[in-house]
Amino acid sequence: MKKGIILTTLTGLLVIYISSCYNNKSDIPALPKVSFLRDVVTVVTSGACGCHNNVNANSASNNAIAFSLPDTVINGLIVRRPKSDAIVARVDTIAKWANDIIGHPGGGNVFLTENQKILFRKWKEQGQPYDGGEIVCDVTGSIKYSTHIVPIYNGTCKSAGCHGGRGPVLDYNRLVANKNTLLVMMNSGGSSGHPGGVIGLSSCVTNTFKTWIVQGQPQ
Repeated sequence: MKKGIILTTLTGLLVIYISSCYNNKSDIPALPKVSFLRDVVTVVTSGACGCHNNVNANSASNNAIAFSLPDTVINGLIVRRPKSDAIVARVDTIAKWANDIIGHPGGGNVFLTENQKILFRKWKEQGQPYDGGEIVCDVTGSIKYSTHIVPIYNGTCKSAGCHGGRGPVLDYNRLVANKNTLLVMMNSGGSSGHPGGVIGLSSCVTNTFKTWIVQGQPQ
């Protein structure tokens, strides 16, 4: 009799425990999805020294596929519009590159960072490659090197063919020391001032850097 009561009590507690576990699943936030416009486009148009943006693609010295259309002005801001179809059509190729199955499709010593590989893998695994995500570019408030500039540097400048290999490594002190060069680059959208030649910079990147400089380049 005593054993039966204990067994019944334990069974009841187990049911309550299991039920609470399943109910708690609703409390677990879903992992954020990779945004095509915010994440993927930023890498493919600005990475590898901007070879695939509208400044350099299909030029006399570069036959890379253009991943962005000519800049347009919206509400007084220069906006680079992505060629979404050209990027989405190559999702399988980009995924193979991210999984180290192939090298850079255009040849050369162009490599993805580990963070970029993870981003592209997640983008492919999500299924629908174009998510309709919006580009969020907020340059209000305090713009800091650690929270705003470093992510841009890691995502757009730090490839093996640029400032992760062939070009000099840029840190906080170097960027502060070259403030005037940065201003020329940002005011021209990358068409002048860059020691390594013409590059393409989105209005979000240029506005972030210019705001950071105006605020005194806080770390």
